Amino acid sequence: MRNLLAIGLITLFALSSCIGTDIVEELEVPEEVTISEAVDSLRIGDSFQFAASHFDDFGIKTDQTINWSSTDPMIIDIDNTGLATALTEGNIYIKAWVGNVVDSVKVNAGTTTTVMSSTRNGSLQGNSSYTVIGNFNLTDVGDHLELTFEENFRASNGPGLFVYLSNSSSNVTGGVEAGRLMSNSGEQTYVISKEDAQLNTYSHVIIYCKPFGVIFGFGAFNN
Repeated sequence: MRNLLAIGLITLFALSSCIGTDIVEELEVPEEVTISEAVDSLRIGDSFQFAASHFDDFGIKTDQTINWSSTDPMIIDIDNTGLATALTEGNIYIKAWVGNVVDSVKVNAGTTTTVMSSTRNGSLQGNSSYTVIGNFNLTDVGDHLELTFEENFRASNGPGLFVYLSNSSSNVTGGVEAGRLMSNSGEQTYVISKEDAQLNTYSHVIIYCKPFGVIFGFGAFNN
């Protein structure tokens, strides 16, 4: 009987760390287009295949056709597939859009081709009463992405904690699950397939209590 009582108290403690007013409902987020593959500069005569994704107002990736344009096609021209070619020197913006939702990047046409930074960074913060701190970075290593929590990472204990990439700080709907949280502290790395996400597809990292739909912590990329 005592053993059953002890097990019950432990279970109740675990559940109480993830339930209550912190349960997150699926909330609407702004519809979004995100350019995921781009260059900072493009050498005259070179071409580059831009890529972008569209997310609906629940953060779910759609199969909507992405439209492309250049603010000056005489400098850099881009076709309806996102293939851009540098023609003369200058600076322009490449735009990707679906309906009224637009994303854009500045590109220089000149003497070199420079792909945009292969690493993005950010810092985590706790949600509500939960403690989550530490820096993270997402790196394009060629055939996959690596999400790394640095040595200063710390998170509250809880059942069923998972790591997500998302386009919202308040829910994981439409996001990508990177895996179960490996440890509540210290450096750790999660491998993410490029079939699931590109470097610039998502805006946030989330620590998520899957059994009860609770966000323990989140952080936005700062680049």
